[in-house]
Amino acid sequence: MKILVLNSGSSSEKASLYEIGETLPDHPSPPSWAGKIEWSGATAAILVRNSQGVTFKEELSVCSREQGIRHLLRTARDGNARAIATLEIDAVGHRVVHGGAHFKNPVVITDEVRAAIESVSAFAPLHIRAEVEGMKIVENLLGAVTQVAVFDTAFHRQIPLSATIYPGPYEWFESGIRRYGFHGINHQ
Repeated sequence: MKILVLNSGSSSEKASLYEIGETLPDHPSPPSWAGKIEWSGATAAILVRNSQGVTFKEELSVCSREQGIRHLLRTARDGNARAIATLEIDAVGHRVVHGGAHFKNPVVITDEVRAAIESVSAFAPLHIRAEVEGMKIVENLLGAVTQVAVFDTAFHRQIPLSATIYPGPYEWFESGIRRYGFHGINHQ
């Protein structure tokens, strides 16, 4: 099974490709391919590395985020650092910075899920906009592949109620504003 994982940020795009066999390994295996884009205006600085240690660097002018991501993902299939023969991916995981009150666990992305993610964009406007765009780009590129959102805020859902309120005024909590905690995927 080929699983692509995307981390769409406001100034970068990270992608890793994992190949999982019939049984899950005891420990996470390293990616067979990993790529990164650093955005700077209309320039995308791309760095790619495959599991054999072959690296590829490139800077290119892009007119859209989609153009840069399409180019990045093609390097998994084409060029010196390629890792797969075709872009036939079985599932795509997306790191999503904020799930709001809607999501406590990873969830398969549907139009409704995407809309719910967009509804909390005020909490992280640059990140969420990039993450939702990444989901749409994957759909355009790979078709009806299963996409799953994993939320940074989910890990900290178990913090005590007092910690969700502190340090803001209690009135904020009464109106639906609470502390979620961030970078939960890294902590987990």
